[in-house]
Amino acid sequence: MTTIEIYTRPGCGYCSHARHLLHSKGLPFVEYDVYQNPQQVHALRARTERRTYPQIFIEGLSIGGYEELLSLEAQNRLPGNNRPEPASTDL
Repeated sequence: MTTIEIYTRPGCGYCSHARHLLHSKGLPFVEYDVYQNPQQVHALRARTERRTYPQIFIEGLSIGGYEELLSLEAQNRLPGNNRPEPASTDL
């Protein structure tokens, strides 16, 4: 099973969108709310220099935020994506 981690903060619209996208794809994830658990800010800073929220990690690798997550979805590159490839119209 793929490990997905997401660092969030309250009131963050992009965080909400990222959670919704992961839920809609049935992808389990671990969420770290940096306001409820301030020590997670230090853990996040040790993993990436990015300062915006959300910050998303797949298998321990930083992919960035919501827009990068959305880009992976558009490219059918999210873990567990089993959508069939579009049929070729070339004859």
